[in-house]
Amino acid sequence: STFVQHLNALIRLTGGELRIGGVGSAGYDLADKKCNFLELRSKVGMVFQNPDNQIVTDKVWHELAFGLESLGMEQKTIRLRVAEMASYFGIQGWFHKNVAELSGGQKQLLNLASIMAMQPTVLILDEPTSQLDPIAAADFLNTVRKINLELGTTVIITEHRLEDIFHAADRVVVMDGGRIIACDEPRRVGDFLKKDGNEMFAAMPSPVQIYYGVENELQCPLTVREGRNWLSELFAGRQISKPAIKREQVREEDFIGTPAILMKEVWLRYEKDAPDVLKGVDLTVPQGTIFAMVGGNGTGKSTMLKSICHICRPYRGQILIDGKRVEKYRADELFRRNLAMLPQDPQSLFVKKTVREDLAEMLPADCADKEERIARVAQICQIDELLDSHPYDLSGGEQQRAALAKVLLTEPRILLLDEPTKG
Repeated sequence: STFVQHLNALIRLTGGELRIGGVGSAGYDLADKKCNFLELRSKVGMVFQNPDNQIVTDKVWHELAFGLESLGMEQKTIRLRVAEMASYFGIQGWFHKNVAELSGGQKQLLNLASIMAMQPTVLILDEPTSQLDPIAAADFLNTVRKINLELGTTVIITEHRLEDIFHAADRVVVMDGGRIIACDEPRRVGDFLKKDGNEMFAAMPSPVQIYYGVENELQCPLTVREGRNWLSELFAGRQISKPAIKREQVREEDFIGTPAILMKEVWLRYEKDAPDVLKGVDLTVPQGTIFAMVGGNGTGKSTMLKSICHICRPYRGQILIDGKRVEKYRADELFRRNLAMLPQDPQSLFVKKTVREDLAEMLPADCADKEERIARVAQICQIDELLDSHPYDLSGGEQQRAALAKVLLTEPRILLLDEPTKG
């Protein structure tokens, strides 16, 4: 993230040289106070990790026009470009909507369209799919690929989920500890990471990982289609035997005792005349189990977790925590050594100037082993070196781990995690 923010002058260089479109210090000296940053950012557009951080107006069509208005373009040109981008990205259906009504995927698409309206030569995307469900993420990346192929825009994208984008890249850059350790074609990068024993090999797409798990001299596949052809070639002329696999069936009756969470016919809406978000939800979560909730953006996953915490209150139905109705708990009784939730936005948990102070806030003032407990949870969440940093200076993934550490200090028996692996 720090690297790509240098490319459109959001962060000033402290050394070295940056050239944009072949123009170096003569035209864009980023240390020069006379540098035309507005012109620079119209040529190098950037879409941020969190879509809400980039939206500045209230209406969709206002947002599409904002960048062009900032560049001082005439109204006729602005209308034409806004109409073009709305059509290109399929935004016509929600063109006049309030931005607050959009889903995460729609906001990210709107940010992309707003940047592309300025017709940049370089498009930078910083983990653009981190807030999106898998289907919305795949659709978004297909749109980015379309921009590259049809408009000829240079695309630089930072991403952790590589299944949908790795094969489409012309070159892959691997960074580690602030340095570039590899920059090559996708197939060669996979080979480098495997031979180097680098942990990032675990992020490679499944076809690449399977290929290196089998001794062969064939070309490494990058996509499922290439993987299928590779398997056909690998097994040509061989007899394939199918071993019988016994699968253990886990049944709810195998778990004894009171369920950790029990939801009975829960209905919830945010406003009296608004549509229901939760519709007759029934759920039983036994003690000591891991439950995974899946669904697209806007299907009610976060609302369901908030209702379990009693942050959102259903108008019908019951929620029981350890057999006791959630509204019968006192706040200190519910959230101390009982129930805890890591929200979707980790920044909402940070209130102090350092991570260490934020963690200390969760422990009683008279706690005898405060430092020891903070050190232990910091080691578990791998934030030992970040304790004296300001929480807002951390990357998205580091903030996620720091927020998890803060939640774990309440010693919960029930832990609710809302999209915990993003970033």
